[in-house]
Amino acid sequence: MTHPELNQPVSLDHLARMTDCLGLIQHANYSIPDFRTGYTTDDNARALVVAVKHHRLYGDRLSRDLAYRYLAFLMYVQTPEGRFHNFVSYDRRPMDTVGSEDAFGRALWALGHVLADPIESGMVGPAERMLHQALPWVETLEHPRSKAYCISGLHWWARSSSGDIRRAEQLARPLADYLVQRYHEHARPDWEWILPEFTYANAALPKALYRAHQLLGDEQYLTIAERTMDFLADKTSVGDMLAVVGNRAWLQPDENGTAALYDQQPIEAGLMVEASLAGYDATGDVKHLRRAWRALEWFFGRNLQGLSLYNPETGGCFDALMEGRVNQSQGAESTVCLLLARLVTVEVLQKVADKALMGQVIEEATPQTV
Repeated sequence: MTHPELNQPVSLDHLARMTDCLGLIQHANYSIPDFRTGYTTDDNARALVVAVKHHRLYGDRLSRDLAYRYLAFLMYVQTPEGRFHNFVSYDRRPMDTVGSEDAFGRALWALGHVLADPIESGMVGPAERMLHQALPWVETLEHPRSKAYCISGLHWWARSSSGDIRRAEQLARPLADYLVQRYHEHARPDWEWILPEFTYANAALPKALYRAHQLLGDEQYLTIAERTMDFLADKTSVGDMLAVVGNRAWLQPDENGTAALYDQQPIEAGLMVEASLAGYDATGDVKHLRRAWRALEWFFGRNLQGLSLYNPETGGCFDALMEGRVNQSQGAESTVCLLLARLVTVEVLQKVADKALMGQVIEEATPQTV
């Protein structure tokens, strides 16, 4: 592999540092948890998936204990009606009446992962109860990314030993059909995309359609997933590097195809890894492995600034790639996005039977100068 640290087990040191007895702290001041920023369901749900995957790969006590902590956080923030608060202050008070749809979708996605691969049997009952309490709200969602997260959650729930495949399919189909409808509304020869612009968490959309295809077997989901993923990869490439849409300005089709280059967020690169590997899982096409590897290397310096966002001293991830520098803070979102990108890549590396092929893919995806 290109980067020596990618040969090492994935470290949860910074994640553990950012986690207290309630859950994962939202932001950091450099590498120090900033308690004043409290907690979010968004971050704790993603951290739960990280802990579950880490334990599956390494079987360590730390990831088991963290998984229990994050699952308990989701239990704490779920409302009696089945929805979730998102923002929680450091003194444990919910800061909203009900959280965002994205937070709901990420919580459902995390619960699906817990049920698909439970660390211990004691996690199954609480996760099942929370998921079933949340399911009635799936049909009320309005936003495309929350629908996308729920599709992925339903995919994993259906694969679990306790999953209700028929119910998962009934809930997932209208969500996937909505994404297809939005694609047909906005797509044109020079804009093969689901929405009228690129904003945040873009790769979550084709990733969801790959999962919808796997769950429902509908070829139109796969076709549109491939078209949109190809388009996203093309629009976020500069030479042989990933250059995700920066958050200074979103990309719209009437802007001559030029996106804001900065500030690039780890969530975008991390989701490119996840979506690419979902594409490989659905199709077996090695182009997705190449894309995943290129996106993973974005974190380690294969980017427009040649700067690594991984901090080997802490095991954390810097919060953004900026012009000429990185944002030195190492908050929850950036760290869990890097950890998840690494873990899903390790999963695939272990599963790919043809190790020579995998080595060739990595070699082809990696410039000799990196």
